[in-house]
Amino acid sequence: MVVAVAEVGFRFVEITLDSPDALKMIADVVHKRPDLVIGAGTVHNADEVRKVAEAGGRFIVSPVLSDSVLRAAHELGMATFPGAATPTEIQTAIDRGATAVKVFPVEQLGGPSYLEALRAPLRNPKLVPTGGVDSRNVRKYLDAGAIAVGVGGSIFPKAALNAGDVALVQSVAREFLLAMQ
Repeated sequence: MVVAVAEVGFRFVEITLDSPDALKMIADVVHKRPDLVIGAGTVHNADEVRKVAEAGGRFIVSPVLSDSVLRAAHELGMATFPGAATPTEIQTAIDRGATAVKVFPVEQLGGPSYLEALRAPLRNPKLVPTGGVDSRNVRKYLDAGAIAVGVGGSIFPKAALNAGDVALVQSVAREFLLAMQ
């Protein structure tokens, strides 16, 4: 399915480590599609960071702000996107060298208006909202200052994954890309 979304225009793809055979999948996609930037999500510790790097992953997304994950990723020259929810967590992630901060779960935190409210007092941090971003609201997040967005189920519906329905995934991915414009 990673190749399916790449064929419609996605260039950065996160494969979560809780996916079956995630490290093998990362290595396979990196080998087959060197034009894509592949990373891993749901990364919890430094050992996982090293395994992702060995598989060829180039960035790390974590559900939380973890010093050990940040240190390991920096040592390996990988981009880091730690998860944070509060202004203090976001600023701490920035101070510790995060490439950008994953704001999660953004919809429950207040959506685009929450992102917009954070920007001025935190001096325009690089934010990547995740958790509820879809084709209906992606433009609002970008307008609120997001530098990118994280999407999962809205691009890869479980029914499509279970059925191996590449056409549905590509259709949803195209719709999402159009909504971003």
